[in-house]
Parts: sequence; C-alpha cells; structure tokens
Amino acid sequence: MGQRQSNGFVIELMPMKQALFFDLDGTLLDTLTDIRLAINEALKTCGYDYAFSKQECHSLIGNGADVLVHRALKDHDTPEAFDLLKKAYMPLYAAKQEDHTKPFNGEKATLTYLHTRGMLLFVCSNKPDALCQKVITKYYGEGLFEEVHGLKEGEAPKPDPHIVNDVILRHGLKKEECVFVGDSLPDLLTAQNAGLPLCLCLWGYGFYKPELLQEARYVIKKPKELAQFSL
Repeated sequence: MGQRQSNGFVIELMPMKQALFFDLDGTLLDTLTDIRLAINEALKTCGYDYAFSKQECHSLIGNGADVLVHRALKDHDTPEAFDLLKKAYMPLYAAKQEDHTKPFNGEKATLTYLHTRGMLLFVCSNKPDALCQKVITKYYGEGLFEEVHGLKEGEAPKPDPHIVNDVILRHGLKKEECVFVGDSLPDLLTAQNAGLPLCLCLWGYGFYKPELLQEARYVIKKPKELAQFSL
C-alpha cells in the first residue's frame, strides 16, 4: 500500500474495503443552514438577544441535539433554560430540516457506485433517530444504506462506539475491512473507540486542526474520492 501527500501530511492510500460507516451532518448532508435557522429562531422565541452566524454554528454541531442546545445557551445554561430551549428548538428543526439541506456535490452518485460494487454502507449519527431516518430517505432514497442509525432516547451519543460495534457484530464484518467516514473530532473519537480508521472529509463542519489531520488515516477533499475504497 502506497502513500501520497495532502496538505503537507503523508496519507495512506485507500485499500479496498467491505463497509463504510458515515456520519450525517457535514458528511452526507449539508444541514448547517437549517440547523442555524432553527436554533436562532428558538433562541429568539425564548427571549435571548443573540444569534449564531453560519461559521459559529460549526461549534454547536457534532454531539447531538442536547449538546447543541447546551452550547447555544452559553452562560445561560441551567436545567430550566435547557428544557425551554430544547422544547422550542426540536419542533422548529423538524419543520425546517428539509428547507435548505442537500447532499454534498457528487456524493449520492459516488455512494450509488459503491453500493453497486457490493460495498455495505451504514449511517451512524447523533441526530435524533426519527429526523435522521426521514432526511436520509428524502435525499438518498431507500435501499442505498444497509442500516441508518440516529440517536434514540436513552442511548449514549457518539463518540460511544456501541452502534458501530453492534452493526459490525450483527453483519459479521471484520474491523480491518471497515472505515468510519466523518468530518470532525467526535467522528475521529468514534472511529478510535470502535477500533476503525477514520476517513476525514474536508468539506464538512469540523475544525481541521493539524492533530485531527494527523490522526485521520485517510483525508479526502471531495466525495468522489470515496470511490477509491472499491478499487
């Protein structure tokens, strides 16, 4: 297996794999605008006098809705404030999540190609499960992904690896033939906790600090580069 240079880092070339596990927000779908509109409207509804820019919203996303709400509250975070803001945010996001959301350029075609080559594709997201199922079906249809997992009530969010490990066990997969595909530190930690390499997507919402780039096994700039896993 060879190596190549990317942004000054030596990146291992992609070998053929059997299964890919995907994060959703910032990896499969560009959801940032709808999340921003929903949380800003929820903050206004709850009487807060500040809002988040698109860039600032990057720091809210990645660890699930509860963490997003806690982060959005800043210094106002109390149990009562959390409950009120979450109660305002969740229906707003459910209503808005399809307004501006879209797949990243070329990704659906690339994943369809991988699927036709026999690659098993899975979604592992911290987005609430009902919303995750709905938005994946809308933009990727049914049958492309073997399983789609959002966060269910009472479950530990990523980077807890239990969903990934359960899927691997249930499908009889070998970890050396699997890759976790994501765009941020929580995805790196999920991959590490599950014993998988990370393929880091540079089109997402992560803060691409040198240590994140160095820890990722693979680094890609465009969705079509995912096709290399089937070569």
